[in-house]
Amino acid sequence: MRLLGAILAGGAATRFGSDKALALWAGQPLIAHAIAALAPQVAKLAVIGRDWPGLLSLDDQPAPGLGPLGGLCGALLHAAAHGYDAVLCVPCDTLGLPADLAARLAPGPAVAQGQRAIGLWPASLAPALLARLASGDSRALHVWATACGARTVDCGPLHNINRPEDLG
Repeated sequence: MRLLGAILAGGAATRFGSDKALALWAGQPLIAHAIAALAPQVAKLAVIGRDWPGLLSLDDQPAPGLGPLGGLCGALLHAAAHGYDAVLCVPCDTLGLPADLAARLAPGPAVAQGQRAIGLWPASLAPALLARLASGDSRALHVWATACGARTVDCGPLHNINRPEDLG
C-alpha cells in the first residue's frame, strides 16, 4: 500500500498560547517528532497548514480555517490525484506515535482510540469528505469518522500536547 503521510500543523494553538509545532520536547520541535515517527512508514510526507523545509506543503481544502477535516481533505485530494492508496494522518502535537502505526490502523478507515486526528484514510474518501465540507455539515472529526465507518484501534499510550505544562 502506497501511503502519503500527513502532519496537521496549521492550528491556532489557542490553549497552548504559542506555535505548538515549534514547541520543544527532548530538544526538538514537536513537529520533528511527528516527522521522525511517520517517515519510515510512508512513501512521502506532507505538512498541512505550514511550510516545513524539505517536505511537501499542502493547504486545507476546500478552504482555509476548516480545522483538522480541512487538512485531512487537502491530504486526501492530493493522495487521490497522485496515486497514493491512503493517507496516514497525525497532528503535530502528539508524542508516542508507534513505529507500526500504519500497520495497526490498516485497513482504513481507522482512527486511534482517544485520538481521532490520528487515522488511516483511504484516498477514495476524498470526494465524500470534500462534499461534506462543502455542504456545511459538522466538521467534527468524530462525526466524520462515524459517517465513513472508521474503526477505532488501540495504538498504545499517546500523549497529546494541549498546554505548555503537558510538555513536562
